[in-house]
Formats: sequence, C-alpha cells, structure tokens
Amino acid sequence: MTHYISFFLISIFLFFNSFDICFAENGQKTAGNWLDIASPDDPMVIDVGQFAVDEHNKVTKSNLKFERVVEGATQIVGGMNWRLTVEVEDHKSIKTCKVLVYEQPLQNVKKLVSFKIV
Repeated sequence: MTHYISFFLISIFLFFNSFDICFAENGQKTAGNWLDIASPDDPMVIDVGQFAVDEHNKVTKSNLKFERVVEGATQIVGGMNWRLTVEVEDHKSIKTCKVLVYEQPLQNVKKLVSFKIV
C-alpha cells in the first residue's frame, strides 16, 4: 500500500512541476524565450555591452571603443544570454556590432559567445 501512496505522490509532484514555467507581466513565457530589454541605458545592460567589447579587444588585439547599447534581448537558460546590438568607435568611425554574452552571476561566469561587426 505504501508503494501506491509513494507512486501517487511522486506522480502528483512530477505533474505539477511540469508546469514550472516563468511568465513575464504580459503573460509571455520567459524561460527559453528572448525578451527585449527594458532600457539600453540600464547600467547592467551597459556593463554587458562594455564587457563584450573588452573581451573582443583582448582576443583580437583590437582597440574598439564601446559607445552605447542600441537594443537587446535576454534569454533565461542555465543562466542568462544577452543578445545586444552595440555601437563601437573604430578609428573615428562608428560601427554596429551584434554580440552574444552568456552569464551565470551566481557562478561568477561571464563569457563572450559571439561578436560580429555588421
């Protein structure tokens, strides 16, 4: 009899956990979906954009200067993906770049996944 009760409780637990999805205020599913950032002027967003340019400069031995974040989106995965459009200065001309940064703040992980000048 206790096996049936255990099976029943585990089944109920798994059933309700299958609905463990985060929703934004507008009802949009957040886990796995890309959501637009609220403001490109947010200090956290600027920090990620600056990080992307700095990391790109280290790897490529470039000297791009971060100017601003134009737009972006975030995605909740086993951490946070940041997909940003940033502007950089390169030899006195402004260029637009598409960057992807993966971050796990609790693990102190932040890495540049891609950086493309468009």
